Amino acid sequence: MEVDKLDHEIRVKEQEEEEEEEEEEVFYTPGPKELYDVRLEVLNYSLKQSAIRLQKLRQLKQSTTTTTPTTTLTTGIPSQDEINILKSRRQLNSNLSKYEIYGSQFIPGTTRTISNIKISNNDKYIACGSWDGSINLLNSQDLSIFKKTPSGFHNEKISGLSWNNNDNQLVSGGNEGTINIWNVNENNNNNNNNNNNNNNEKDQNGLLLSSPIVSIKQAHNDRITKTLFHPINNLIISTSFDQTWKLWDLNKLSGQRDDLQCLVEQEGHSKPIFTGEIHPDGGLFMSGGLDGIVHIWDLRSGRSIVTLQKHMAGVYCLDWSPNGYQFVTGSGDCSLKIWDLRKLENNNSNNELYSIPAHTKLITDVKFYHQSRDIMQKQQQQQDQQQDQDHLLGSEFNDGKFLVSCSYDGDVNIWSSDNWIKIKSLRGHTDKVMSCDINSTGKWIVSSGWDRSIKLWK
Repeated sequence: MEVDKLDHEIRVKEQEEEEEEEEEEVFYTPGPKELYDVRLEVLNYSLKQSAIRLQKLRQLKQSTTTTTPTTTLTTGIPSQDEINILKSRRQLNSNLSKYEIYGSQFIPGTTRTISNIKISNNDKYIACGSWDGSINLLNSQDLSIFKKTPSGFHNEKISGLSWNNNDNQLVSGGNEGTINIWNVNENNNNNNNNNNNNNNEKDQNGLLLSSPIVSIKQAHNDRITKTLFHPINNLIISTSFDQTWKLWDLNKLSGQRDDLQCLVEQEGHSKPIFTGEIHPDGGLFMSGGLDGIVHIWDLRSGRSIVTLQKHMAGVYCLDWSPNGYQFVTGSGDCSLKIWDLRKLENNNSNNELYSIPAHTKLITDVKFYHQSRDIMQKQQQQQDQQQDQDHLLGSEFNDGKFLVSCSYDGDVNIWSSDNWIKIKSLRGHTDKVMSCDINSTGKWIVSSGWDRSIKLWK
């Protein structure tokens, strides 16, 4: 009897252990091999970029601290590096405080709000998307039309617009749920390709781009709110009112189809996703929704690593700082919130670094200043050193040191990211301002809005 009792106790214990193991087991849906390959590509890219970014931050910190103990603390005299930073920052704020309207343009034929504007990385062109479904590319020097997209490929509001790193492709998203990829180059002439357009639109002035190289019909089940090129140019991310964001691999897409499958379809918001931005290193994606929640996703694993719930209304815009650890979110509660990624955990107790009562109405867009990249960055720095010593906006000391926001209150505001104090309010729009952007040298700003105008500030 004692043996039987002992056997029974052993079986019960084994059964309990098996049940505990089953409860602890993690269930997941396996992704396709293509997703594994893309995540590995993103991992390798982000590690390389983060190493470059961190090395730059270390060098900048070392250059400003190595002489400090023997100068400032001992003699009371600041080091030359500290003097250079102070001069650069003072010159930056002085220049920003003098910004005024430099030019204003109404695009011929555009009948509705200019909802999106994006400056190309080389600063040559400004892409403008409208609620009438049109996209125009303007020359940044005089705001004249360089190219425009043929009609018929977006029949509702343009809600997403982004350049790739090479400035030779543009991705657009519309309220009808379509994503289009456009080839853009200075030699692009559509005179021989008019028969590719939906309505054989005439191109007497040679302004029309060719039909999109990729057109994803019904990319989402509801209106698209954002389309972004990943720093790895063959990847794009889209967000939507259907409460999902999707990752697409352009290497797998071609032509005009409505049955294309995305690599990732991610849920997580309880209301429509209105905005999103990719981390400068390429490893993270941040989404903001009308539920007032911000999620930070790891593109290398697919997990939400941080959830933020401090806004009192929907999140309509956000952006990463070039330093990689700070970011800003803008909301219908009229505030900008500044966050530090290093101080956040995956819980609901996270607090922002600063909360700025930035506008009197809903905030529609916000941008950190990102200095020019790659070859353009080196060329501009050389030019600044040789020809423009008094204008220090291109200096590495000023990368990310100011941001610009715009709002339904009609203002475009410039903020210092040293102390989050407003430097200047730019007033010139006669109605709600929908979008803003900063060029790669920080020497001019563009904005657009309900008054159907594009305004250039410098």
